[in-house]
Amino acid sequence: MSHGDDLYNFDFDFRANFSSNVWHDGTHQALVAALQNVLGNLQSYPAPDAQSLTSQIALHHHIESENVVVTNGAVEAFYLIAHAFRNSSATIYFPTFSEYEAACESHAIKINHMPRHKLSTSGITSTLAFICNPNNPDGLVTTRAELDRLVSCHPDTVFVIDEAYGDFVMGDSPSCVDMIGVHDNVIIVKSLTKLFAIPGLRLGYMLCSPAMQQKILACKMPWNVNQMAIEAGKFIFDSYTDIKPDLSAIMELSHKLQKELGQIEELEVLPSSTHYFLIKLKKPLASDLKQYLAHEHRLLVRDASNFHGLDQHYIRISPQTEEKNLLLVNALKTWSKSI
Repeated sequence: MSHGDDLYNFDFDFRANFSSNVWHDGTHQALVAALQNVLGNLQSYPAPDAQSLTSQIALHHHIESENVVVTNGAVEAFYLIAHAFRNSSATIYFPTFSEYEAACESHAIKINHMPRHKLSTSGITSTLAFICNPNNPDGLVTTRAELDRLVSCHPDTVFVIDEAYGDFVMGDSPSCVDMIGVHDNVIIVKSLTKLFAIPGLRLGYMLCSPAMQQKILACKMPWNVNQMAIEAGKFIFDSYTDIKPDLSAIMELSHKLQKELGQIEELEVLPSSTHYFLIKLKKPLASDLKQYLAHEHRLLVRDASNFHGLDQHYIRISPQTEEKNLLLVNALKTWSKSI
C-alpha cells in the first residue's frame, strides 16, 4: 500500500518533503528530551494495555478509561475494528485514506464505495461506515451537526470517524468526541503522530462505548504499544498546551503557498479546510511530475493517483517552511514552462 512519505524509495537526500501531512517543524525538543530521560525504561515490559496512558487520554477528553483503546498508530485501530466486525459490510466514502479498504479486505468485509459528496444524501445499510474528517487527501470537512444527523439516523451502522487531522482545522472544531457516551454506534480514531511529529513511534487511540471497547480488546494482542510510545503519549498529555504547535502559523504558510501555486497555469489548487491540499494538473502527469521534482529538484510530493476516485491529474501538497515552499513554487514554474 503506497502512502505519502515514501522517502525510503529514494537513495538520495531531499531538500524538502511536501508529501507527508505530519507537522512540518519536527518533534518538539521537550518531548525529545523527555524520551531521552526514560530510555532506562526499555529494560521493562510496557503495560499490556497501556493503562497509564489510557487514563490520561480519558482525563484529557473528559470520559472514562472504559471508553479508550490505545493503539500502535491509527492504522492499527482500523485493522482492529475490521477484525472485530469480520465478514460484515462497510461503506467507504472516496477519495480517502486507503487503509480503511485494506483493513476491510484483510477481514473479508464487503465494501461499498460511495463518493464523498454523497455523504449527506446517501442511505447507509452497511455494518460499518468509514469517514475521515478532515478528509485525506482533500482536506474537506463535514460539520459536527451533519455527522450527528448521520449517526442518529443510522443506529444499526457503526461509524468509524477518523480524526487524525482534527487538530489541523482552524475555527470551530468538527470533532465528534462529545458523541462518546451519547451514541453507542460511534468509534472516534485519533492520532498523535501528525500533530506532534512522532510517526516513527506509532501512537494513536480509539474512543468508543465500553461495550465496543471490550469487543475490540478481544481482537487486540497484548503489548501492542511499545514503552517509548507510551512514555511519549504520557508526556504529550502532561504538557499538551505547552507543546501543541501553533496552527495559525502552518495555515498562514499553506494559504500563501496555495495562492502562489494557483498562479501557475498548469495547476488548479483545490479548496481545503486544513493545511494540506490537492492540486489538479491540467494534464495527467502526476507520476511524471513526482519523478521530475524528486530527481531534478530534490523535492518530494505526493502522487495522489492511487486514492480511489482520483487519477493521474492529482498531487497532494503539505506546506513546509517559507524557504522550502519557495523552492517548490520555483520548481513548478520551471516545470510548467517545459511541458
